[in-house]
Amino acid sequence: MDEAQVFPKVANLISLDFNIQKDQVQGTTKFRQDLGADFVDLARFIVEIEDEFGDVVPNDSAEKIQTVHDLVTLIVTNTATKPKKK
Repeated sequence: MDEAQVFPKVANLISLDFNIQKDQVQGTTKFRQDLGADFVDLARFIVEIEDEFGDVVPNDSAEKIQTVHDLVTLIVTNTATKPKKK
C-alpha cells in the first residue's frame, strides 16, 4: 500500500474517533495537540488501525507517533515489508 491508499482510510478513522471532519485531517495534524488525544485515546486508536491494516504498529514505535503523517508512513512501511499471504 502507498500513502495515497492509506491516508484516506486513516483520515476516515480519525474523523470517526475524534469527531472532526475528514477534510480537516492533514498530514501535519498532531494527535495530542490538535486532536486532544491522550495516551488511552492513542492506544485505542492504534487498536483500530491494526484492525484495519493488520499488525503494523510495533509497540516500540507507537509512542513515537506524533502526527498523522508519522502514522501513515509507519503503516506504509510495515505493510510493504510484511510477507504476502499465499
